[in-house]
Amino acid sequence: MLTKLNSRPIFTATVAAITLAVPGLAWSEGQTAVSLTGLDAEAVADAGQARISTQGGSPEKGPGKTVMKADKPGEKKPVAPQTRAIYDPAGGRKGRNVARLDMPLCSNWQGGPKGTLLPAGAGDGPLPRPGQHGMIALGFSEACERGEGLLKFSSRGESFFAEGTIHTEDIGTYTAPDGTRVVNDRDRQTYKIAAGWIGEDGSFLSFATRRMQRDKILFQGVGPGSDTRKFDVEGYDLVGKIMLDGDLASQLRFKISHNQIDKITDNFTYRPVSGQKAKTILDGTSANAMAAIDGGGAGFKWTLGFDYDLDQRNADKFRGAALAPYSTDFADAKIAVTGLTADGTWTLGAGRRLLAGLRVEHVDASLDDMDRSFATPTPRQLLQDTYGYTGNGKTTETNFAAKLRFEQDLSGNRSQWFAGLSYTPRTADPRERYFTGYSGDPLKMWIGNPDLDPERHLMLELGGGMRSGPWTLASRAYADWAEDFIIGDRARGQAGILVDDDRNIYRNVDAFIGGLEGSAIYEWKNGFYAGAEIWLTYGQNTTDNRAIAQIPPAEAALKLGWKGEQVSLGGTWHLVSSQPRLDDDIFTGSGSDGDGYGGALGAGYGTLDLAANWTPRKDMTFGVGIENVFDKTYVPLIERGDTDNPFLFNPTAPGRSLWAKAIIRF
Repeated sequence: MLTKLNSRPIFTATVAAITLAVPGLAWSEGQTAVSLTGLDAEAVADAGQARISTQGGSPEKGPGKTVMKADKPGEKKPVAPQTRAIYDPAGGRKGRNVARLDMPLCSNWQGGPKGTLLPAGAGDGPLPRPGQHGMIALGFSEACERGEGLLKFSSRGESFFAEGTIHTEDIGTYTAPDGTRVVNDRDRQTYKIAAGWIGEDGSFLSFATRRMQRDKILFQGVGPGSDTRKFDVEGYDLVGKIMLDGDLASQLRFKISHNQIDKITDNFTYRPVSGQKAKTILDGTSANAMAAIDGGGAGFKWTLGFDYDLDQRNADKFRGAALAPYSTDFADAKIAVTGLTADGTWTLGAGRRLLAGLRVEHVDASLDDMDRSFATPTPRQLLQDTYGYTGNGKTTETNFAAKLRFEQDLSGNRSQWFAGLSYTPRTADPRERYFTGYSGDPLKMWIGNPDLDPERHLMLELGGGMRSGPWTLASRAYADWAEDFIIGDRARGQAGILVDDDRNIYRNVDAFIGGLEGSAIYEWKNGFYAGAEIWLTYGQNTTDNRAIAQIPPAEAALKLGWKGEQVSLGGTWHLVSSQPRLDDDIFTGSGSDGDGYGGALGAGYGTLDLAANWTPRKDMTFGVGIENVFDKTYVPLIERGDTDNPFLFNPTAPGRSLWAKAIIRF
């Protein structure tokens, strides 16, 4: 067994604000991510994701705010304006490009209802509102014939509550403005029911069961490809809070989740067979648990936490007329992470705060069936041939994380500036470490690297926000120096790589990533407003002196609108530049940008979206809009994956499309 101890001092006696969230599990492998809540449509991070987020802002969190594993109930939200991040250097393979809920409806392959039927910032709390409540929502987009429906209900009395959710969506193939037929069909049904107890002092206990079912996910991709014919997730959650009477500790919070995943992809259910019939069956389990104790007084608040994450995957391929066993993708791969956290907030007076904390985590990773034998080389043989690996598939790590942040409020908490420094590790996820996707064509072969070291991010960030008269302003700048950054690459006999056949591999490199975010809004007294957001992101692989793949190009969003008591009108002009720094050639880099052969990606583009909402009463909203008003042909740089091809791919975006939605609450 190989044991790794990973730490690097940032400065003497440094501690950091700690995330206490238990990351979920992305089982998409380039497809739609699992919604573990049964409602939240954001992509869920891999189990290998860092526990301390270096992400500054997000659609839900503000600049530099740690993405918490369990936000403290009743915690006061900051009033100062904040930017919205689009890139997180420590987010991992699937989470670096943050889930975007502002994309066109037909391109939102991660699914709704958040960002489609409901506002991007909508979210459920741990408990429903007192009384009986419900919601019915319907939506349609004509470009891809997207239909969506949502039904929610809840009942809460003095000591008991129950709630449920049913969400369904069906999306079809569409024709892009240039005549390209984009294969886009997918469906999704989600069910959730929860019930629990509520105490007089604010304590509660909730149990929920949920299921997500998908019977059809078609992919564009390159060549014949494969589609998903089954993707089911069944899960359970136990969530609670116990109020404590002690002078030192105020409450105990906990959450336990379990998810069972079943997924089947093939190349014959939804498309004509090209070559041999092929099928992949994946099953897996994720288990997450967290507990945290909050305490402290007026000048100092603290949290001590424990968390555990398990990500287990098993997947085999079958081929030929009889679909005989052919190869294995995951030979019982497991990654378990156990963490202890401590964080605190010191009030320094006059609106000044110091947030600090530490985290230590232990990682157990194993590939328990390395000698699984089919018609192709075993996982052990593939790992040895690619990396010279002679281990038993087991690895342990001990990782340390820290973060320090200073905040200064101004103008009665309407403005704030901050400075932060963080040290964040991220262990390799199961695909990076243990995936053994064999193919007779090396260009389509994917081999994980069990000897990967964890990423180590040292990030400095500065920013602030203010409200003054009609102006609302926010900005953030960050610089991230990453050691052992994990990239997908091509085998060319690099250090630690024994082959030179351009197969897909994973390796550690050093990297630098930096970014600027800014936003400004001006509001007139008559209801009109104008605003702008801008994002600049830079990423460099300093080991190989080349660009990091999938770095967002420069982007801006210009907004103009009017809001009355019942009617609101708005327009957004999205401006995206071309990206001159690409990793787009498999023979010199990874080829993860574009077609992998240096093929040019689309130039920069601008699209105009218009929307109108009518709220005749507070519990009723109707909306209509037009996306891509000028029917612009464009291809986004940030890609969507295809399960049967080593290349990610860039589908041409939908053209002009009319959408409508209705939300009724009762």
